[in-house]
Amino acid sequence: MVVHNPNNWHWVEKNCLPWAKSYFQEVLPNTTQKNEVYEIVVTSVDLVDGDCDVTQRKGVTKCIFDLKIQVSATAKVNRDSEVEEITYTVTLPELVHDQDEDEYEYVIEGDLNHKSQIRKLLTPSLTEKLSKFQQALIDAHTQDVQHST
Repeated sequence: MVVHNPNNWHWVEKNCLPWAKSYFQEVLPNTTQKNEVYEIVVTSVDLVDGDCDVTQRKGVTKCIFDLKIQVSATAKVNRDSEVEEITYTVTLPELVHDQDEDEYEYVIEGDLNHKSQIRKLLTPSLTEKLSKFQQALIDAHTQDVQHST
């Protein structure tokens, strides 16, 4: 969708929530971390909700998003030749366009005995993938909000 907007002067806005949902469905599942005891895998993206827009004004493209993301993960715990499989839900209540990576606050629901290991092993990988979202969003939609002259 290229719009008529001489010199890209006027506000142009595009709702990118459907694209964001597809992006996370592609990027987050199968995120895997393991050590000697744990193998943790993101099995699905259960929720991507909120606002996600790419805007342009006076020739400057910006993205604005405030998303809640929830994934399911399975942890295989190897103890004394026995493997226990536990399911977890990992939620990031706020993924915001002006947020630093160290401000991500994950909520982990599941077996309390292994929760700290889930946080220690899985959340750095999720953070790494989530931190690439903003640039991917801008790259994918800049041309849609700018007039091509």
